[in-house]
Amino acid sequence: MKEFIFVVSMWGIDGVGKENYIGQIALQQPFSQTQCEKLVDEKMWSPSYENEYYFMRGHCFPKECSGKESCDEN
Repeated sequence: MKEFIFVVSMWGIDGVGKENYIGQIALQQPFSQTQCEKLVDEKMWSPSYENEYYFMRGHCFPKECSGKESCDEN
């Protein structure tokens, strides 16, 4: 079974609307893809932001992609 990790990335929007990657925190507990996708489901979260220019996103990455901005499996 392929293992996945739950990642929360932080993003900022510059003055022209471009989204810029800032960083991430990755839970190193491995999950199945189904378990991880349940954690990422937006219905599981209630976001609250004080600054309209910064936001976070949840992701499920294969375990070997930890620490990367994105994960291309090609």
